[in-house]
Amino acid sequence: MKWEIIYHKEIDEDLKSAGPSAARRIIKIIDKKLVSEPEKFGAPLSYNLRDFRKLRIVDFRVVYQVLHKKVIVFVLAVGPKRDKEIYQSSSNRL
Repeated sequence: MKWEIIYHKEIDEDLKSAGPSAARRIIKIIDKKLVSEPEKFGAPLSYNLRDFRKLRIVDFRVVYQVLHKKVIVFVLAVGPKRDKEIYQSSSNRL
């Protein structure tokens, strides 16, 4: 099954702050892993992000949600894994 990827409106800013080469790598891995098997590659999150999962890509994390009924993966945020900032920015986008 092929999943459709939908991005939060602020993902462009996330990717710009990651830099061009990291952004290309992140998108390439999202297209490879989340389009085919989004639950296989990501780990579940908890608390207010319990409906979301995280995917580690080198020094970055992708926070996303799998919407089974619509066969959609919603990418909420992308950011560096340092100090768990990505989870705070993800929570702010809910």
